[in-house]
Amino acid sequence: MKKSILYISWDGILEPLGQSQVLSYLKHLSSNFNFYLISFEKKKDISSKKNFNEILSICESSHIKWYKINYSQKLFFLSSILNILKCFFLSFYLVFRYKIKLIYSRSYPPAIISEILKKFFKIKSIFDMRGFWFDEKVDSGLWKKKSLSYRIGKKIEILLLKNSNIIISLSESGKKELEKMNILRNKKSLIYVIRTCTDLKKFNKQSILKKPSITLGYIGTVRGWYLFDPVLKVFKYLKKKQPNSKLRILNINDHDYIKTMINKYNFNNEDIYIGESKFANIQKEMNKIDIGVFFIKPTFSKKASCATKLGEFLASGIPIITNDGVGDHSEILTNSKTGIIIKDFHELNIKKSVDLIENLINDPNLQNRCHNVSKNLFSLEKGVLSYLKIYNALLK
Repeated sequence: MKKSILYISWDGILEPLGQSQVLSYLKHLSSNFNFYLISFEKKKDISSKKNFNEILSICESSHIKWYKINYSQKLFFLSSILNILKCFFLSFYLVFRYKIKLIYSRSYPPAIISEILKKFFKIKSIFDMRGFWFDEKVDSGLWKKKSLSYRIGKKIEILLLKNSNIIISLSESGKKELEKMNILRNKKSLIYVIRTCTDLKKFNKQSILKKPSITLGYIGTVRGWYLFDPVLKVFKYLKKKQPNSKLRILNINDHDYIKTMINKYNFNNEDIYIGESKFANIQKEMNKIDIGVFFIKPTFSKKASCATKLGEFLASGIPIITNDGVGDHSEILTNSKTGIIIKDFHELNIKKSVDLIENLINDPNLQNRCHNVSKNLFSLEKGVLSYLKIYNALLK
């Protein structure tokens, strides 16, 4: 008889991230366990009927019982409390109704709910951190480090880390930070590193084509933790070096902002493509890219991060230009010679990095190296086996 797991995701599975980093795992693991999935979905995603029905069909065919909560954000702090309360009462009902013994919490708010449920039920918990959430509040400027909110938040973090049966970190760098904490000195064996995983059947090596120009590719959000202006600076220097170069941008919500940023530079319209792509078509779009680029603010909280697009680019045989100071990105790309790391965003460093592009992408062994790194470090199959081992150990 299959055992039941409550999986709570702060991200929506109607979004590409949720599809690649939640649903992809659960589809494979659902043959071993009964999953009760709670996710927070944005109104605009729910209104897309075609996508909604596709995701619903995947859940039904995989026997995943999906419960969506409308993500409220109009009332700021009160909305967060409302979201947590809605999720708590639903979770309480599911744990009680289906005799659930294990909760998987993806991010801090679900982990808080899991911790409260432990007061009522004999359950085990997995805390998938996704980064240092309360430090992200400080790094993003929302909170002050000396504020009461931050101090309370860090106490909550300690409580969650102490009481979780298993802690998942997205990076070795994040794990090292956790191991420095006195409260976890005796829990090192309970911290697992499972990076964002890539479905190698979906993302795979493109055929090598000799092209008259280099196409720089940017995929995903351009705001928040992501820095978009340095991307345009890279393209500016690339155009000087290779006048026929192109920039291909795939983004869903910020086309007006992107155009405003581009207007600061004197690029020709035909040099830059701005479009969007559903998760199902993203591999086809990647085949049009020679080298991927993205930059993330290198803050303390991002030591525990791992960009999903890192594994997806590499699995597609595409090298990457990115910055230092985020998760294990630098170590992975430098050691495998599959990317270019910019130490900081000084103009000279950007120019020097651009000078390395041509030799990198003309390396005949590059694609194989990229794919091997993805297979060894980001494979969905390996991620699924890691979770299978963890789930079985906690539920035996």
